[in-house]
Parts: sequence; C-alpha cells; structure tokens
Amino acid sequence: MFRALSRSPQLVRAAVRLHSVQQVTVAPLHLSPCLAKVRKSEKKKKGNVKGALSEAAHAAGENEFVNGALAEMQRMEKVLSEELAKHFSLQVDLRVYEDIPVKLESGEEHKLNHLGRVSLKTPHLVMVNLADNPGAIKAVKLAIQKSSLNVNAQHEGVVLYLPVPRMTRERREEMAATAKTKILNDYKNALNDIYTKFDKKSTKASKSIDDASHTRSVLLTTKRAMEARGVDLIEAKRKALLSEVA
Repeated sequence: MFRALSRSPQLVRAAVRLHSVQQVTVAPLHLSPCLAKVRKSEKKKKGNVKGALSEAAHAAGENEFVNGALAEMQRMEKVLSEELAKHFSLQVDLRVYEDIPVKLESGEEHKLNHLGRVSLKTPHLVMVNLADNPGAIKAVKLAIQKSSLNVNAQHEGVVLYLPVPRMTRERREEMAATAKTKILNDYKNALNDIYTKFDKKSTKASKSIDDASHTRSVLLTTKRAMEARGVDLIEAKRKALLSEVA
C-alpha cells in the first residue's frame, strides 16, 4: 500500500489531507474557559492573601506601626481559633457558658463565671449557681437569652439550669450560621479596631503625608488579608461540622 501511494500524486495528496484531518480530530481537549477562569481566580485570591501578609511582614521590620498592628491581628486570629474550637465542639464545653458576657444593672459587664459557679449537673444539663450574686440572676437570664446558645434557663432559687441542646442536623446548621455571622463580624470588628488604632498613631507620628499614606495602605491590606484568613478558617470549621452525621 505504501508503494502504491508513492507512485500516484493524487493518492499522495489525498493521503496528506486525510492525515491532516486525523491530526485535527485527535487534538487534545482543554478545560473550558469558565472552569479555567474559576481556577485562576482561586489561585489569584490565595496569592493575594499570601502576598499581602508577606508585604506586611516585610514592612513590619521597618515600620513600628505595621509591626504592632500585625502582631495584634495575629493574636486576634488565635482568639478566633479558640472561639471556633469552643463553638463547634460536639461535646459540652463549659467555657461556652462561662464566657457569656453579662451586663449588670449598674452598667458593669462581667463573664458569667465571675458571677456564679458553672458546672455540669448531668451530660445534658448545665447548672449555674448564683448564691454569691443572687441580685445578678435577672441579668444572667437575659444574657443567656441573647447568647447564641438557643436555650431557656430554668430558675430554681439561686440556681439556673440550662438544658444542653441535642446535636441535631438543624442545630449544627444553626451553629454554622452563627459562626458565619456573629463570630465573623466580631472578628472583623476587632481587626478594624486594631487598624484604626495604628492608623491614628501613624498619622500623628509620620513626618510626611506620603509616609502616613503608605502606612495606611499597608495596614488596610493587612487587615483585609487577615479577614480573608478568618473567613477561610470559619468555612473549614463549618464544613467539618456539617459533614458529621447527625
């Protein structure tokens, strides 16, 4: 067959055309433009966060305000991790109850464990003994109602009993939603307070408008990068919680 092709120009041209068609037909498939764009966007987002923190770390060695802000923001990230560990615990964590902020009629605010003794009476019942501060019972009950626990306190004398919610699918979804809203918002507000504090210090101490502007830019970029890290951390915890079988 190969010899016959070599003797006939027409057959040779036909064979060349057939070969070209075959090459086009077996051309490798590529990712769709949309999928490629999504992956590129994800890589760009991760790169932006790492780049922002890298820039802040570099600037921190030269700028006392960026250095101070970055250190405080990183400490706040650790606090966020601790809060998420308590919030998403599938076991009864008394710290969740002990850390409830209680605002007294006097205007003072204290954590619940500073006002009463918190203990686990049964695996499904938390007990708060307010014998040392009976006048705070009303404020404590109100604080519990406003918390994300979603429980109704039972009042007997100077003791409050809090039923531990059963860990159903609905309860887990509720906990995940709370993390995405309240906990994340609290974290963002804390980062914003740090940013504002060091921006004011920098503006007051800077020798020129350009210096203050540059510091503000780095501080803002750092704050946004730390916010993005917080979002990723919360999302990972949410997915882990919701993946558990109720």
